Amino acid sequence: MSLTVSDLSFSYGSRTILDDISFEVAPGAFCALLGPNGSGKSTMVKALAGVHRARSGRVSVQGRDMAELGRRELAKLVAYVPQAGDAPFDLTVREAVMLGRTPHFGIAPGTEDRATVEDAIVRMGLSDIAEQSMSELSGGQAQRAMIARALAQDPRVLLLDEPTSALDLRYQIETLQLVRRITREEGISALIAIHDLNHAARYCDQVVVLHGGRLVADGAPAQALQAPILRTVYEVDVEVAERDDAVEVRPRVDAAGFTRTGARLEELDAEDEARPDPVPAR
Repeated sequence: MSLTVSDLSFSYGSRTILDDISFEVAPGAFCALLGPNGSGKSTMVKALAGVHRARSGRVSVQGRDMAELGRRELAKLVAYVPQAGDAPFDLTVREAVMLGRTPHFGIAPGTEDRATVEDAIVRMGLSDIAEQSMSELSGGQAQRAMIARALAQDPRVLLLDEPTSALDLRYQIETLQLVRRITREEGISALIAIHDLNHAARYCDQVVVLHGGRLVADGAPAQALQAPILRTVYEVDVEVAERDDAVEVRPRVDAAGFTRTGARLEELDAEDEARPDPVPAR
């Protein structure tokens, strides 16, 4: 397996965020990391990227323990795209993407490094703004540049923390399709923290669901995205249907057009349980 997580736990002080989590992402697989706000998704991605140090457990890449790798060696294997935000540096897009190649060259980039950077720029549709300053970009453009920087690293594992949150629908779809194609063609393992369940179902091979810092589902979309699981995790009354060989999640609405959520969902569930079974007609 290219990415293996074994018994991983993480805490902020006495507060446990991730509790004894284990899963694997195979080479060539695109895995969605799902869960409501506060479930530990971003913490998980940061722990896998080495940004956070886990309290216990092990993360390995191609059988090598990440904790035993130096920063340069780790950067050759794992690329991390953080959540969208202000660009932390005033570089051109091309210069920012070139930062992804620094683990692979010494004093100056070579011909292969420059070609890899140009390929990443083209893949993310950034050619027209390659000489523009990162500080002048929109949030969506800056996020695409950060993804291009990660692709330029030529990693074996690609970690993305809600990379489509600042993108419009077109670039959301194009980015997800691109990552899926790259994982399959280059045999890398990709994990994306994402909120859109239907995007996860459509573009990802594997779905991992977190709830309260624990892993509650892991498998193909049709296995992991089951209505009872999603109902508990998100506290929303949903229905799951298979359509065109894909899973579709949608809210279940009542006659008035409302969907049961949160406390109201629990109240109505209790009412349903207390209601006597109907008497069969004679």
